[in-house]
Amino acid sequence: MSGALEDELGDLLEKARDGKNWTQSDMARASGISLDDIARMERYEFVPDESVLKNLAEVLGLNAPSLIAVAQGTWAPKPIEPDPAPFDTVCLDLFVGTYAVKCYLVICRATQTSALIDTAGNPDAIIKKANELNIQPEKILLTHAHFDHAGGLELLDKTYNCPAWIDEKETRPSGSRDFRFLKDGETIKLGNLNIEVLSTPGHTAGGVSYKIHDSVFSGDAIFAGSMGRANSSWSGLYSAITKRLLTLPDHTRLFPGHGPATTVGEEKRHNPFFSNR
Repeated sequence: MSGALEDELGDLLEKARDGKNWTQSDMARASGISLDDIARMERYEFVPDESVLKNLAEVLGLNAPSLIAVAQGTWAPKPIEPDPAPFDTVCLDLFVGTYAVKCYLVICRATQTSALIDTAGNPDAIIKKANELNIQPEKILLTHAHFDHAGGLELLDKTYNCPAWIDEKETRPSGSRDFRFLKDGETIKLGNLNIEVLSTPGHTAGGVSYKIHDSVFSGDAIFAGSMGRANSSWSGLYSAITKRLLTLPDHTRLFPGHGPATTVGEEKRHNPFFSNR
C-alpha cells in the first residue's frame, strides 16, 4: 500500500450526494438509513456493515466493492514506478495548518531547468528544498487558485522572479507580478520537456492538469479512490475526469494535490465513482 487515502467514507458519501443535489435527509429517505446514522458516517464516527454500504452504493450510483474497500481501509493504490521520460519529480508533502497538501518540483535532467507545480501555501519549505537540490524554478504552474495550491506566491515571485501560469478562467491569486494565462491543449516548454495543459474544471471554474509524458499532475480533480470537491460544477468535474483523465492509458501516473499518487488503471478498477464504468 502507498499511504493513507485523502478521502474516507464520509467524504465519498457527501460528494456522491452532492452529485445528486441531495441533502442528508434526502439520502436518508432514499436509502432507508436513519438521518442520525448518515450524519455520523459523514462525521467519520461510524462505518456500517457491508449490507448498508451496498445499499448506499446502489442509491448513490457508486461501485459497491470499491466503496466497501475504501470504507474498510483495505485498498490503496500500489506504489508507482518512476516515469521513464528524462525528468525527475520531487514531491513535497507539506501542510497548510494541519491540512496535508502536495506540491511538485519537476526537473528536466538534460538542462536542469525546473518548474514548481502548485505552492502548497508553503513557500519557505519550497525554497529550502530547491536550495538543497541546487535548482532555481523558472516557472510556477498552478492547477487552481485555492490558497493551499497558490498561497505564498509573493515570496516565490520575489525569490525566483519567474512567471506563474494559471487558466484564463480561474480567479487570480495574489502575489505574482507576471501571470501567464493558459488555454486547454497548449504546450509549455521546460528545458527539453513538453508540458501539455489539460482543462479539468469543476473543482474550480478554471482547474487544469499538467501532462508530462506518462505523468499527470491533476491538482484537486481526482484523488486515489475519490474525486475532488465540486465547488464549481459536479457534472463538469465528473466529465473532466472521465473524458480527459481516465481516457489516458492505464499506466498513466496521476499525481494529485492530496493523498497518494495513483494511476489511471487503478482508478478505473478501484475508484467508487468510476470503476466498472
